[in-house]
Amino acid sequence: MNQPKRLLVLLAHGSRDPKWQEPFQLIKQQIQASQSLPVILAYMELCEPSLATIAEQINPEQTCQIDVLPLFFAAGRHLRQDVPQQIEQLEQQYPQLTIKLHPPVGVHHKLVQALVEVALDLDAN
Repeated sequence: MNQPKRLLVLLAHGSRDPKWQEPFQLIKQQIQASQSLPVILAYMELCEPSLATIAEQINPEQTCQIDVLPLFFAAGRHLRQDVPQQIEQLEQQYPQLTIKLHPPVGVHHKLVQALVEVALDLDAN
């Protein structure tokens, strides 16, 4: 039996503007450099790859756990409805996949604290 493969997908909203994508690519590169788990940057719309594209590319004979970490500040309609529905459809279409949607990074206490520190640091600059 094959060991389950694991993959981290960083999910951003998406934009046609390549400059908008740069900070997300930097985040991905820094995470990838810090650990051995494969990291892919995915987008909900307007650019590729999407979650569906990633799912299509995974070997159908290999089980895979996909952790989806939304690079969003909060869970709006996309994260409460659209993405869970898409994940459910992908798991039905690709039974070798188990996809876990994590809370958006914006609700994580470390990011909240970092944002507070940035705001408090405005006068220092």
